[in-house]
Amino acid sequence: MNNQIWSWGLSIIGVIGILLVGHKNWRGYLVGIVTECAWVAYSIQTRQWGFIFGSTIYISAYLLNINKWLDEVRKNKIKNMFTFNPLHNYRKSK
Repeated sequence: MNNQIWSWGLSIIGVIGILLVGHKNWRGYLVGIVTECAWVAYSIQTRQWGFIFGSTIYISAYLLNINKWLDEVRKNKIKNMFTFNPLHNYRKSK
């Protein structure tokens, strides 16, 4: 019974992480990585070694995707930094 509680709990938290990532919230990646580390601990405790392989793949995917997302954020900040809008100061003064 205790193993089922952990399995269900970790699955639900993992889904929350995926939903956060879908809403472009960086915390989703953090939730996902932490959840996968908990899956590794669960797999060691229950001697279900296949979870370690799966968690390693998921952690790698989270790290690759957060790096990709951060690259896009950096590029957009740099791109927007050089955008010239002559009406920008005019609109602020009103």
